Amino acid sequence: MLPKNLLKKHQHIGLDVDETLAASVMDGLKKLHAMNKMKFIQDLEQITSFDWTVFSECDLSTEELNHFWQTHHLKDCLPLEGSIESVVALFNNQKNLHIITARNEHDHRTDTEKWLDLYFPEIHKSNIHFANHTAKNNQKKSTICKSIWVTLMIDDGLHNAIDLAENNIECILIDRPWNRKKEAEHPLIHRIYNWWEISNNLN
Repeated sequence: MLPKNLLKKHQHIGLDVDETLAASVMDGLKKLHAMNKMKFIQDLEQITSFDWTVFSECDLSTEELNHFWQTHHLKDCLPLEGSIESVVALFNNQKNLHIITARNEHDHRTDTEKWLDLYFPEIHKSNIHFANHTAKNNQKKSTICKSIWVTLMIDDGLHNAIDLAENNIECILIDRPWNRKKEAEHPLIHRIYNWWEISNNLN
């Protein structure tokens, strides 16, 4: 459960995209299965690591996986249950909302903007920020947050949550099998199991 009034004390809030707003992992996995790849993963609960190459059954190299995700677009992805209603609630509570995604801007600016405009039109295009995590000009999400006054981030990446917490930025961590590690036990990291917990915290 989130601390009481957590969201009320933050004006500038950052939102991740993949597996925070968009159910993109299983969509990508379905496309990999169609290519006869990664069939050993059939369920989200099996994905206990961000890096799929750690699984002995993995049949793609790091370079091949990176290339796939660089070309995987959000077009067919659906929002996570409750995310639309919760973002609307945040917007109606006069919160300044920013998208802060690890995606590479060069590969994903257009499709990310189109998807967000379809499902989350409350978020202005000027508030979409790319950390470019697999590019040379990458930035930590904490660096981006500090530059735009974001004091609370909603994310699914444990490495991001730890980076944020170490920089005194609170993080709401969307529960996923790849982030269920004891490193998440930090006073500035708050785990939630669904988006309705966000809506409830606003009330």
